[in-house]
Formats: sequence, structure tokens, C-alpha cells
Amino acid sequence: MTEITGGELFARALQAEGIEFLFGLPSPEIDALLVELEAHGVRLVPVRHEAAAVHMAEGLYKTTGRVAAVLGNPGPGSANLLPGVITALHEGVPVLVITSQHRLGIVYPSPPSTFQGQDQLDLFRPAVKWGGPVFEWGRIPEVMRLAFREMWNGRPGPVHIELPAPILYATGEEETAPITPPATHRGTGPQASDAQLTEAVELLASAERPIVISGTGVDRAGANAALLEIVERLGCPVLTTMAGRATVPSDHPNYVFGFGEAGDLVRHEADVMLVVGSRIGNLDVPYDKYWGDPAGQRLIQIDIDQRHFGVTRPISLAILADARTALEGIATRLRSMDLPSRNGEDLARYRTLDAEARMAQAAPILEWQGPGIHPAHAIGTIGAVFGGDAVYTVDGGNTSLWAYSILPATRPHSYHSILELGMLGTGIPSAIGAKLGAPDREVVCITGDGAAGFNVMEMQSAARERLAITTIVFAEGSWTMEEPNELALYGTTFGTAQGEIRWDLVAQGLGCHGEYVDEIQDLEAALRRAREHDGPSLVCVRSDHDANLAVPEEMVARFFEVYSGPVPVEQPV
Repeated sequence: MTEITGGELFARALQAEGIEFLFGLPSPEIDALLVELEAHGVRLVPVRHEAAAVHMAEGLYKTTGRVAAVLGNPGPGSANLLPGVITALHEGVPVLVITSQHRLGIVYPSPPSTFQGQDQLDLFRPAVKWGGPVFEWGRIPEVMRLAFREMWNGRPGPVHIELPAPILYATGEEETAPITPPATHRGTGPQASDAQLTEAVELLASAERPIVISGTGVDRAGANAALLEIVERLGCPVLTTMAGRATVPSDHPNYVFGFGEAGDLVRHEADVMLVVGSRIGNLDVPYDKYWGDPAGQRLIQIDIDQRHFGVTRPISLAILADARTALEGIATRLRSMDLPSRNGEDLARYRTLDAEARMAQAAPILEWQGPGIHPAHAIGTIGAVFGGDAVYTVDGGNTSLWAYSILPATRPHSYHSILELGMLGTGIPSAIGAKLGAPDREVVCITGDGAAGFNVMEMQSAARERLAITTIVFAEGSWTMEEPNELALYGTTFGTAQGEIRWDLVAQGLGCHGEYVDEIQDLEAALRRAREHDGPSLVCVRSDHDANLAVPEEMVARFFEVYSGPVPVEQPV
């Protein structure tokens, strides 16, 4: 019989689960694993901060659907993972969180004399779906199976395995700890029943004004094509949630922008609503004034997580299922039906109102003459240069709102932001993960200068790994999104000034190509130079502070409601 180390056994288990990347840093406690990675098809990607490691795993998953592992070393290295892990939990991102640990004689419990000693199992318990240690060499494959089973149970999310150093350095006979393929110990997710699909189709087909609302779960499940087929067969409008922007192209003939007057009218007039892959959270206008009377509306909700049903709206039919199989089942049934013809008047009316509202919002932006650079003008130039085929990772406050509104329609799995937890600093590392997973695609990070400050050092990671990502930092030197409330209530600002930072010079110092732009007419050429550079680039755009504050009032008002509750509808006098 052949003896192997725990490090090799764990590397084999990673390979069996399809793990191709481990984001983290080396240390003596984990070296017995790291030395085995390359031989088992796993690439170690060192990071500058462990939280960014999880955001890299997030970018990989959101772009490709593939899972990565992240590593935290004893004490501070593991603690540094937590902001990223909590984000993954909120975002439904599956990631294997590995923490290394000292010898067991000085932990569980740790006396005050222990260097870097802490109970990492308790530390991570609230931030993961499941966590457990490996205390015996032979249990490595079993613990990995337990972790991945929980990772994919319902809505995906992070799971945690603790690896004490003696277990990794120990040896054992490989035949005594067999590693089995995932299909032998994991099933598929929940599936819709025939009765549920039939009921859903009957409700949709008999509706006078059906609508579809598409959440990010559609993107994660690869259900985009099936959803659009349903929309087209019903001839109905489709809205997306904020997180679900990439699920439906914004230039689709049935698309209506969901966060304006037209979207409100669509929701208000609908008699049957199909919501897929969304809990209809606070960013997705959950308040009653944005919807019709619940007594006259039927809501069909499809989701992988039971907890998402009926959170903000009462439901008529809850389908706990994978979005793709459920939507494909509905589409198949609709194909064989003689659906009532719709003259398209309602959809045309919504689309006309949508276009009028967009033009009204765009007018002050189009008329703006400067001086300086309006962020909306800059986003428009970015979209023109990189187009709809790029992967965009969007980060920041007002910068992310401009990007959401102005960027072109994108492909599925190609527009990433953090819209449940609202974590800043995800954009740059997420772009790195996206590029590692899809090396043939262009990857563009659009971020504000506040958000960029969290993880700009990862541009050095991109340079070291020779990843051709383009990061654009909108730099006006302020936490601009925080200013309106301070000015409205107190007539002054406090804590918002950042000072001017030359992010291009920072990037150059990290081994990247840097560009500085303070005139809009120079931006396109700078972006094209960055795009052509064989490696990572950063373009520092000196955006105008006052223009950045001038986010359309209606969008600002809706964000205000997220924090303060619904503003009462004014009654006619």
C-alpha cells in the first residue's frame, strides 16, 4: 500500500470537486497542502489581503459558475477572510473556506499563552452555511463531502473546513481513505412538480396583463434563454431586479426599466406576476405603493431557497426549484398551447412611457457642459469602447448607480455587483477572479475612489499573475453618496472628504499601466491604450464632484426609502 500525506489527500479531494483555484497565502501550517496543488490541477493565486481572496472566488463563480477555495492562516489570516465570507453568504456564492490551524495541543481550548490562538470554528460559524474540522487523517474525504453537500443544499453559499497542521503532515495508506466522485454522494437540487408547472402555465396563459420579474438567480442557473422564451410567447413586459441586470438585455423589445415610472405602472397593472430567482428585497421596491392591490394580483415565485418566498409580497404559487428546469418546463408547456393573442398595446404603452422617462432623466446629463467630467458621460464612453461583450464588475456608491443606468446591455453572467450586503472594495478582486475563469473575455472594473481604496493593492496581484483587466477609478475625492443627508440635515459635511489621489500613479507603482484623464475628450484614447496593454491597467478619471451628486432624483428617492422606509403617497386635495 502507498502512503501519502494529508496534504496530498486533501489536494486529491479538491481535484475531485473540480476546484481549479486556491486564493490565499502560504504558511508552515498549510505548506503540506500547497506543495501538492500543482500536481492535482489546482493553481495557487497569492493575494494581498485574504478578504479579497473571497471576492476573487466570487468573480470566478459569477462569471463561470465554477467554485474556488480560499485560505486563511492561523489567527489574523483567518480573521481577515471574514468580510469576504460574509459577503459570499449574503450573495449566495459557493466557496470553500479553508483555515489552517496550529497543533491541537495548544488550541480547543487555547490558553492565553498561545500565539495566534483562537477558536476559528466559533469565529466562522455565523458566516458560513456549514463548518467543521478535520481531526483525523482518514476523515479528510468524508469532511470534504459533508462540506460540499451543504454548500449546494438550497441556495449555494460558503462552507468552512479547519485543517490543523498535524493532520496535513501526517501520512496514511491511500487505499483506506477513498475519494469518490461528487455524483456518488450528492443529489440534484429540488425540481418543480408537473402539477406546479401546469398551474403556473394556466395562471400565465389566462392572465390579461402578465409580467415577469427576473432576479440574479436566473443568471446563476443559466436560465436566461428559457425566461426570454416565456416572455416572448406571452408578449409581456419583463423587469429585472437590480442584481439581475445581466439576466435580460436592456435592449430586448419586452424589457422595461424596473426603477422608474414605467416599471411602477407595469407592476401596478399586472394581474399575474412571475418572479424568478429573487427574494424581492429592499432594493427591488418592495413597498405596496409600487405594486397593485394584492387581492387582485397572483404571484408565482420560483426560487431555490424556501426562505425567499413571500418576504415582501403574498404569493399564490411557490415553486421550490432550480430556476432553469422550472422555466424550461413552463416554456415547453407554453409551446404546445394556443395562447390568446395580445395586440401589444399594453407593452407599447409601457415602452413608450419608459422611453419618455429615460429621456427626461437624460436631458440634464446631455445638456451638462462641465467643466470637468460628468460620470454618466464617462460611463457612456466606457460602454462604447468595451461594448456589451465585456464582463463588468461594478463597485462603489454613486459610481455604481451611474454604471447600472448607463452601461450597455451585457451578456449573461457579465454584470457583477454587490447588492444584498453592499460591501465596498469587491470590484478589483472580483475582476481578477472573472479574468482567471474567462481568460479570453475582456474584464472591466468600474469603481469609485472610496471603494477602490479597500483593495487597490490587488492590482499588484493582477500584475504578478499577468491578467489583462482594466480598472477605471472615478476620483473626485469624496464619499459622495454620504453627503446629501449631511447637507440636508446639518448644512455641512463631515467625514466625507478623501483628498485627491492619483490612482494611476499608485497602479504604476504596483506594476500596472496607468492613465490619468481630466478632460472627457481624452478618455476614449486612454481607454483604448489601456485595453491594448498586455497586462493590467488602471485609468484614473477625475470626475466632477457636483455632477456625481446629481444622480436622478427618482433613483435617489428610492434609495432613501431603503434606509428610511416608504415615503407616503400624496393624496389629491
